[in-house]
Amino acid sequence: MPFRKKALYYGLMLLLTLLALEGMARIAYYAAYGQEYGRNRVDTPGEATLFRIRHPFYGHTRSFPYHALNETPPRPRRADMVLVGLLGGSVASDVKPFLERALRRYFTEAGWPRQPVVLELAIGGQRQPQQVMIAAHTLLLGGEFDLIINLDGVNEVAGIGKQNPQDGVFPFFSGRWQRLVKPSAEEILLSGRLAALRREQSRLAAAGTTAPLRWSALFGIANRYRQERNAARISQLNHELAALKAPYRLEKHGPRSWPAGEEELMPAAARFWYRSSLILARLAAMAGADYYHFLQPNQYAPNSKPFSPEEREAAYAPFGFYKPLIEQGYPLLRGFNKDLTGAGVNYFDLTGIFADNRETLYIDACCHLNARGYELLAAAMVQRLEPALRRLGQDRPTAPVSALAAARRPAEPDTLLVDGNFQVYIQGDGKYLRYARANCAAADTAARFFLHLTPRDLTDLPPHRREPGFDDRDFSFAAAGGRLWRGQCLAQIPLPDYPIAALRTGQYAPDAGELWAGEFPFPE
Repeated sequence: MPFRKKALYYGLMLLLTLLALEGMARIAYYAAYGQEYGRNRVDTPGEATLFRIRHPFYGHTRSFPYHALNETPPRPRRADMVLVGLLGGSVASDVKPFLERALRRYFTEAGWPRQPVVLELAIGGQRQPQQVMIAAHTLLLGGEFDLIINLDGVNEVAGIGKQNPQDGVFPFFSGRWQRLVKPSAEEILLSGRLAALRREQSRLAAAGTTAPLRWSALFGIANRYRQERNAARISQLNHELAALKAPYRLEKHGPRSWPAGEEELMPAAARFWYRSSLILARLAAMAGADYYHFLQPNQYAPNSKPFSPEEREAAYAPFGFYKPLIEQGYPLLRGFNKDLTGAGVNYFDLTGIFADNRETLYIDACCHLNARGYELLAAAMVQRLEPALRRLGQDRPTAPVSALAAARRPAEPDTLLVDGNFQVYIQGDGKYLRYARANCAAADTAARFFLHLTPRDLTDLPPHRREPGFDDRDFSFAAAGGRLWRGQCLAQIPLPDYPIAALRTGQYAPDAGELWAGEFPFPE
């Protein structure tokens, strides 16, 4: 037989053999995994910890400065601005520019002069109670908001099933907490081996979607076998690492008692999320801000979106990490929908906003969207924010808006209100009255001081003070912490939180009556 015919014959036989093997491999793949061979990716939780640093109140924060959390001091309100604080995880962080553009477009079309500014207080991987801690700490530092938005849900249920419980760490600590605490040398070595295996796992998963032989079931079986072998080795090393980390340390492990089983852990996470939202709503009300809570959409929420071919390829991992946690956790979160709205929270479930949308919106196997997806998400949020936006756009910018700040800002700090035997100033960002007298002696402070505060709303007073119509805050100089310093008498008196219409103050003696008095009406 001529050489050419021999080569053609053996080549054809080899091709037929390979095709037969490929057919057998597809049958074997179906028998082993219960589905036809395809290019479904298997996602593995990432090691996105490089951008994180420990924070004494937030758990973790960003390690680079270009973030609203690193502004010191935080921004105060301004008459020409609507200040929006945006809390949540990476999806909230990603939607920030789209939300800001949508808000500005809404205000421009309405002809309102104030400019919406969105402060990004979201951090990738963040979950409750980090949002609560960030909001509270920002307010403590003097930050102010007109509107607080919390967009969350995925990390609250997926994060609870990640590394912390596996490491023996309190599940409501910041994610991957042990990696932010100084490890031993053995832990560092084992963690390095785990990181190498996870990188290999990611490379294999990527090869399953991009390699030239990805169409081959032979290649797919070999690739999947290596992934499963790596997964078993990762599981083994995780157990070894957990054993190294087992000795209890409060810094590393947190409280000893927590819901241990999966059946207890996920419902506990849902209740924690619910209570956190209630606390945020009350913090916002105290600060004079509107609070809106959105449950973020996710591709694994049941019946939430028909997948495009591109999404099924890149953003749907049937054997991945997120799918079972979202499928288990989201119904528990949604079970609190009526409780949140019934408690007066402006809460909206956004899991169905893509239910009829067949466009490609999701870009990965977790939760993230492309630009079109974030535009639609921002539009859905703005639509539900409209009642608050109409008020914020049309209200007089100088009108009191905060239970903490209302009627505490009738004058700038250190402004003289009463000039009598003592000069009375409002100071400390409107939170205190300061009594001062130069060339002062102890005898000048012996008489008792009276301070009568008239509120704008009498219901702010205790019932027994409503008939007189003012709040009696009389004090003695010594009991108020007053001091004599370099010939000056100084005392600082805290003001209550309610809006004040007027004050009257001075000194009196039982045998002589009022020694001096002064009044100040606060402008509306």
